[in-house]
Amino acid sequence: MILQAKNVFISYDKKEVVKNINIDVKKGEIVTIIGPNGSGKSTILKALSRTLKPDKGQILLEGNSMKHMNTKAIAQKLAILPQVKRVPGDITVEALVGYGRYPHLGFGHRLQKQDYEIIDWALEKTGLGALRLRFVETLSGGERQRAWIAMALAQKPEILLLDEPTTFLDISYQLETLELIKELNQTLGLTFVMVLHDLNQAVRYSHKIYALNKGQVHCCKESGSILTKEFLKKVFRIEGDILEDVTNKCSYFIAQKVVQ
Repeated sequence: MILQAKNVFISYDKKEVVKNINIDVKKGEIVTIIGPNGSGKSTILKALSRTLKPDKGQILLEGNSMKHMNTKAIAQKLAILPQVKRVPGDITVEALVGYGRYPHLGFGHRLQKQDYEIIDWALEKTGLGALRLRFVETLSGGERQRAWIAMALAQKPEILLLDEPTTFLDISYQLETLELIKELNQTLGLTFVMVLHDLNQAVRYSHKIYALNKGQVHCCKESGSILTKEFLKKVFRIEGDILEDVTNKCSYFIAQKVVQ
């Protein structure tokens, strides 16, 4: 396993929000965490990145406890994109992507020829080469999300953690972002762990899904087998029809009503 959470407990203001969670991520997987609001999705993602310290349990990166790892060493293996991202208004796409090289810079923190080559590569992979000199604030929602992913790519990690990467995006940009993630997974072998709200998107774009409910793992299944009427009722309190998408070889559901 490249990334693991073992018996993790996390509390906020003495209230336990994550309870004895175990998560296993294999190299090259796209793993998605789903669940109702308040179920602990973003909290466990922060713990996996070591931006939040568990009260109990441990997070392992390639079998090593992240608690005892050097921050720079972690950043060279793992990158996280939070849900809310802030950037100065006068920064260009190229400069933003360049921030991804910081964990690799030596004394003096100056970009070298190799760093500029990696920045070019990240811009090319995300289709932003022609926009490199544009200010980030002038980009469309989808282009901006690609710029942030390019920054994470420039970090040259093996694992990308994404907290609701489709939030605030129109449906076309949502699909564009998820297709990019799929492409990077297939062409570069990158491992992704992401939080999504849209269950149908999670099923279509993931290898494995962890469903959280009330701070615990309700189930972990391959994306093709997680959708059942019982699952929808227990985790999301909805009734719906489950249909087969022959083109994309996955199931999807159409919600009918809320179960009281």
